[in-house]
Amino acid sequence: MSSDNTIRLRTHSPAGEKRGNTSWVQCAACEGWFHATEDIINRAVVTLHCNHCHTEFLPADAKKIVLA
Repeated sequence: MSSDNTIRLRTHSPAGEKRGNTSWVQCAACEGWFHATEDIINRAVVTLHCNHCHTEFLPADAKKIVLA
């Protein structure tokens, strides 16, 4: 995924984590953060669900995505 809202960390995930386990999505509605795997984020037809405010949105509409 290559988008203006996506940042890919240069280093591997934090110690003890497998790559992809620590990717984060920031909700554009409430600005809360939650985990999502890179595989899910890269699917064009997936709708993400914020576990804070329950807003549903496409990855392209997220405020920010951090891929680790």
